Amino acid sequence: ERVILAVTEVNGCRYCAWIHGSWQDFLGENSLVDADEALLAYARACAEAGRPLDPAPLADALPPDAIASVRATVAQIEVSNLVGNTVDGLIARLTRKRPLDPLNAAGEAAVVAAAIPLAIPMLVAGAALRTASRLAPPVPTPQMPPAGEANLLVHLLAQLAPTLLANAALRTAVLGSPVVLVVGLKAGRTTATVRAGRGRLALDNGISPDVLMVVEGDVEPLLRLASGQVLQEARNLRIRRP
Repeated sequence: ERVILAVTEVNGCRYCAWIHGSWQDFLGENSLVDADEALLAYARACAEAGRPLDPAPLADALPPDAIASVRATVAQIEVSNLVGNTVDGLIARLTRKRPLDPLNAAGEAAVVAAAIPLAIPMLVAGAALRTASRLAPPVPTPQMPPAGEANLLVHLLAQLAPTLLANAALRTAVLGSPVVLVVGLKAGRTTATVRAGRGRLALDNGISPDVLMVVEGDVEPLLRLASGQVLQEARNLRIRRP
């Protein structure tokens, strides 16, 4: 969705921006990593050129299959943007904001007529996703142990809660649950208990006896995700500096 929105921003298609913006709102924002930045830069460059470019800049960040998928996505959204902008072009002709050239107007009308059967389901889906995003509960501030007592895993989970619960469907299922879900997490030698439900989120050290399950993993992915989040916040601060 970020690639699609990056191309759409350059091409200025308001319909694609609305539809895919709905998807992005529903899926949620996650921390940008180096691969994401390379993807967005490549997508914008393709949009400015009007065609998929040499993917060499992505070679260090993505495998060949992923690069092929990105190129296909860029090509597909370029066509969608063109169709959306054609709709606006036809509207401008019909409202006399542009010269009413019968030949061009007929061509634009044919494109619009062909696109309508595909566009209607996408617009309906976009509206449904926006509604689901608005109805999903927000991520609350996690309840934590007293200051200075929380372990590393608890701190990481607290920082990453908005990212891990970015998806609107996941927030609705977890935070909107009428029953408090209790899950234990084990990362290396560090453990934590997560309690989520009824609009609340609580984190504690160790594995509580009442957990429904214990999920084991490595703390390194959480550290990478947290560091990517911090780096993105630092970049945003630099961008906002006058």
